[in-house]
Amino acid sequence: MSGYREYGPPTPLLLGYDPSVDLPVDHLARFVELIVEECTRPAQRSGGKGQPQYDPRLLMKVLVYAYATGVRSSRTMERLCHESLPYLFLTRGDAPSYRTLCSARLKYRSALEEVWMAMFATASRAGIRRLGRVVLDSTKIRANASAESVVRREEYEPVLAEFSRILGEAALADEREEEEGQSVQTTTGQAMERDQMRDILRRVRSGLRTARHGEKAEQPASPAVSLEMLGRLKRAQAALDEARATGLKHVSVTDPDARMMGEGRQKQIKECHSFEVGVDNGLLVAGESTQERCDNRRLEPLVEAARSQEPDGITAVEADSGYYSGESVGRLLEAGLDTCIPDSNTAGDLHSGQRVGTTRDRTRGNVPLTYDQAADVFRCPEGNTLVRVSHRRDYGQFVTTYRAKRDCRSCPMASECLTQPHAKRRSVKMADHGEALEAARKRFPDPEHVGRYRRRGPAVETVFAYMRAILGYTRWLLRGKEGVAAEATLFKLAYQTRKVHRRWAAARPIG
Repeated sequence: MSGYREYGPPTPLLLGYDPSVDLPVDHLARFVELIVEECTRPAQRSGGKGQPQYDPRLLMKVLVYAYATGVRSSRTMERLCHESLPYLFLTRGDAPSYRTLCSARLKYRSALEEVWMAMFATASRAGIRRLGRVVLDSTKIRANASAESVVRREEYEPVLAEFSRILGEAALADEREEEEGQSVQTTTGQAMERDQMRDILRRVRSGLRTARHGEKAEQPASPAVSLEMLGRLKRAQAALDEARATGLKHVSVTDPDARMMGEGRQKQIKECHSFEVGVDNGLLVAGESTQERCDNRRLEPLVEAARSQEPDGITAVEADSGYYSGESVGRLLEAGLDTCIPDSNTAGDLHSGQRVGTTRDRTRGNVPLTYDQAADVFRCPEGNTLVRVSHRRDYGQFVTTYRAKRDCRSCPMASECLTQPHAKRRSVKMADHGEALEAARKRFPDPEHVGRYRRRGPAVETVFAYMRAILGYTRWLLRGKEGVAAEATLFKLAYQTRKVHRRWAAARPIG
């Protein structure tokens, strides 16, 4: 006995519909049915008390099809399971509740990952090959947190005090009920408004404004809060304590894992989670969420995530300058990967149409120096010596700094050598992996290499354009790191499903 509700092949329904006949042979729902059935075998479980659970395949099919058609609301999914033919085909006429569908996103995340990986075999049969040339990018998507939920550092203490007061009063009320017993009157016969998180924060901020004007704040009335709200208050209290301990300047009490990032084309700073992808020949070979604000910290982890989905390994990596980290790019180059990732100066030259190296030359002296490897010093034509003074991390890479022993201002070549207005001595910075990085930088004047960089955008930006403009996913629906990660899996499944289905449908024989 499987322990699940009966879930057999598609059959005619009691309403007279026969989904196996009424749906077109190349319909998206048929493709979802095929993919999930191929890769999912529910684990056997013994039956227990009450109604048996829904078969995981049913719930996964509904989620994949819904996200691939721009539906994220679990209540809408429940309604469509009653009245939409594709959903009736996938559910065999059953209708799970919205709560079941909502919790399935987290419960079956690992199984949904397996569905995404299984789709590569179908893509290969349909003629979409992975070439080992990966293009990386990310987009910042706004968290499901209002601006009111963001608490600034100067508000931590008063907000925590209010949370403690509410939780304390709730604890006293519980103690009083325990002492008085179950016979105590607990209803008033009148509807009572319950405090929400926004009401609590508004009350605290109103009190702060009153105090700033020198007025005496009124003692707030005892709030009415539900058991669910008490749980949220405890989680928010823990989030504020952690933010205070780690020195965060602001934190959302409804989604503490979100971070301030530049969202959308206008780069407005909002509470966001980042969604990053790796694309190879139109297929997503990597896709995950992260709370990192800076893409350059994610270069190597994202390459490694893509590598696990490349049967013949990765040969080339392309990304914009946001992913440039001298340390990370240097390691990729030494591993033999053909990278096309410009630093910020090179990217600025390319975007402004000026000679590559123009921006960099403004900050570097034009007088050539000779490096003495045995002594680990640089020598200038005028006999001055530049010695090593530091080795530290600088803008994502380790850099060794060399500085001249003598003052350079009296040198006849000072005007060409000292680029900063108040500089006294010539200095040179040499990054670790410097030779490999310099060789990679010198490739950008090549028109073919520049063309490769220009083609990077259309190759990967279509993923985000489709997700935002066609499917309408401009904001995370779930909250917290785990919830967002589960929804990121559904995001990449939605895009991959539509991408592979189109080729699969075109490759099917007619008739």
